[in-house]
Amino acid sequence: MNERVRRTAGRMFSRRHITQLILSLFRFFFILSICYIIISPLLNKISMSFMTPTDLYDRTVKVIPKHFTLANYGDAVKYLDYFRRIGTTSLLCALVGLLQALSCTVVGYGFARFRFKGNKMLFVLVVVLMVVPTQILLTPQYLNFKAVGLINGLTPFILLGATATGPRCGLYIFLARQYYRGIPREIDEAAAIDGAGPFQVFTRIMLRSGVPTMVTIFLFSFVWQWAENSYTPLFGGSYPTLARILQSLGYDVQTKMNGSGYSFVSSADFEAYQSIIFAASTLLVILPLLFVYVVCQRFFIQSIEQTGIVG
Repeated sequence: MNERVRRTAGRMFSRRHITQLILSLFRFFFILSICYIIISPLLNKISMSFMTPTDLYDRTVKVIPKHFTLANYGDAVKYLDYFRRIGTTSLLCALVGLLQALSCTVVGYGFARFRFKGNKMLFVLVVVLMVVPTQILLTPQYLNFKAVGLINGLTPFILLGATATGPRCGLYIFLARQYYRGIPREIDEAAAIDGAGPFQVFTRIMLRSGVPTMVTIFLFSFVWQWAENSYTPLFGGSYPTLARILQSLGYDVQTKMNGSGYSFVSSADFEAYQSIIFAASTLLVILPLLFVYVVCQRFFIQSIEQTGIVG
């Protein structure tokens, strides 16, 4: 009898082990496939950026170029006016990120900690803004700023950031609210017993504890603004950012090549050169974002762990 029980238990364990192994393999290959889909375009850009026009049309060249060159990056730096434009772009993105991080944290804290008439309804509107395309809000905001003569400068970005009404602010407010809802109210009560008012509780306790969440909001805002191509041209006018220059890079390359008097053997070679320069330029534009993430990743991971989805 005992022998039969042991055999039955062994078979059940074996089946369970095999099932878990199959599920683990499925998860591994599924995640690997998703990673490949996401990373393969970037790997393609990296490979292309080191090629010559001859390599691009050579069917025997798959990943590793035959004629490896770094000259494409030198040309890309020249066409982008890289070191000058990286300063103007960083200034705009840092300004918007800091303002949105602070204002959205204040609003999120208000939703989480204070009870007032219309609290739930207003927060529903914030959640709705998370799913509304930013292009829908773009036109009325543009008309409002144009009516008071605030177009073509940094003023619209400052006002939208400082009032937590800019693009993606609904998401940032939601993140801040969820974080502060997870903090026990006993902390507020203990501070009140010690004589601290609501403003002191926020500035001396809550604001400091919410630094990881603020850094996460700053990162989201910085990255979105860095790659943004709708609001910036409309509100900022001719304000130069790397994303705007990248958008018109093909035309700029053609104009400068025509002005220099240099010509390619065929139009196909010129199109290949444009594609290669665009690949190198895209990687140069992405590079500062990787640096920002590496610097702030500790706060970002900590915030994701702390924020969560609280009832």
